[in-house]
Amino acid sequence: MSTHQFYQLDVFTDTPLAGNPLAVFPFAGGFSDATMQAIAREMNLSETAFVMESDKATRRVRFFTPTAELPLAGHPTIGTWWLLAELGALDLPRNGTVRVTQETGAGVLAVDIRLTDGAPTEVSMTQPLPDFDLPVADRERLGTALGGNGNTVGKEPTAQVVTTALPQLMVPVASLEILQSLPSGGAGAGLAAFLREFGTDCAMCYTMETVDPNATAHCRMFAPGLGVPEDPATGSAAGALASYLVWHGIVPPHDGVGRILVEQGLEIRRPSLIHAEISVGNGGEITQVLVGGQAVTIITGEVTL
Repeated sequence: MSTHQFYQLDVFTDTPLAGNPLAVFPFAGGFSDATMQAIAREMNLSETAFVMESDKATRRVRFFTPTAELPLAGHPTIGTWWLLAELGALDLPRNGTVRVTQETGAGVLAVDIRLTDGAPTEVSMTQPLPDFDLPVADRERLGTALGGNGNTVGKEPTAQVVTTALPQLMVPVASLEILQSLPSGGAGAGLAAFLREFGTDCAMCYTMETVDPNATAHCRMFAPGLGVPEDPATGSAAGALASYLVWHGIVPPHDGVGRILVEQGLEIRRPSLIHAEISVGNGGEITQVLVGGQAVTIITGEVTL
């Protein structure tokens, strides 16, 4: 039998026991696919990240929910690179911002780490450019699948699957009050089946009414088909949502950049804040998607296998 070090972080927060919890195995080169999936199931968090050496990037990172592997995940990226910087596992300056790369199922992507006095203060990830699928026009069916009714989903812009590595359904909800009243996981299996009709497992529900006056959007993300009834903070979905809001003119860019602050997790007592920046070219095309935030390490331990 052998022991393997792991760390648990809360991501998209600087406060312990808030944000989105994440388990990271920073030295996972010997794990099989089946072992990683079993460990993620045992950890029973929305995602567990496994770090290994790469001949294409600074590190290779693989992301697992309790039931499946994902090509890319937002809060695990932020938390993983925060931890690697914190552990001194990377050759980094004491101050400033440095760019590293991660090999993922979505390709080799850049990650920026900002440091002050040798400690990480923010991590930002580059996501693939967005792909916009056809709108989902049946508001009544979607509202029912979310655990609401025909008045749950807002009219404009139309709900739409947006992909920045992972396809996710962006859902405008009619009001903050309605969004707060939805059950975690929506209608459960009914929502999972509805989402699969459109090639996704994730519903990123949002309203432009917010609790924090500094926030841009208030969000809840349901993914019951992945074993995640409600995610406290979803970096990949925040990038897709920010792209959607800029693309549809809800958040106009200033000096070529649309900036969005997403508040999420309040309904499940895991408040989170996610920063997203969408760069826009002269022709209105999206040229870059950045998502970032903070993290805090709260647990260290070992797994014996």
